[in-house]
Amino acid sequence: MIAMQYKVKLPDDFDMNIIRKRVIDNGRKTDGFQDLIFKAYLIAVKDNHSALRNEYAPLYLWRDSKGMNKFIWNGFYDNILNSFGWQKINIGVQLLSEIRDDFGTAHFCLEAKRAIPVCSKMQELEFSANYSNFVGRVLIYNPDKWECSEYYFFKSLPEKTDDMDIYEILHISM
Repeated sequence: MIAMQYKVKLPDDFDMNIIRKRVIDNGRKTDGFQDLIFKAYLIAVKDNHSALRNEYAPLYLWRDSKGMNKFIWNGFYDNILNSFGWQKINIGVQLLSEIRDDFGTAHFCLEAKRAIPVCSKMQELEFSANYSNFVGRVLIYNPDKWECSEYYFFKSLPEKTDDMDIYEILHISM
């Protein structure tokens, strides 16, 4: 499985209701998209839930590259280019995931990023947080940067630690 995410950093005075309306109007267009396990429409609003900036940061998990390639190269990603300009798409490999039956009801997502330390023998990565009330979680690694990201999905606002970013989920396509 392949994960992809682009993080559109928006000005502090940007009206995030523009993004909310965009997702209301267009979010369902990715429901049932080829090879898409899920797309979580994530936003951070400056000063809400300790967010340092306004950001639109959709996260995708793909079964394989066919659907991802279709999304990027067959006109769908052009909507991002036309609205926000050229964006770097971060790509990673899913190592661990647990998606529960009620995953589609998630309203919040926590993201923890960490470096994968240099070592002489590779050891399996594990989730670092011990939440029990999540409806989904995914651990993604990027061997190009030797980093990993953990995403935890919740129905209600979870307790956050200082080393995590919190996002509101506007829609989940599956």
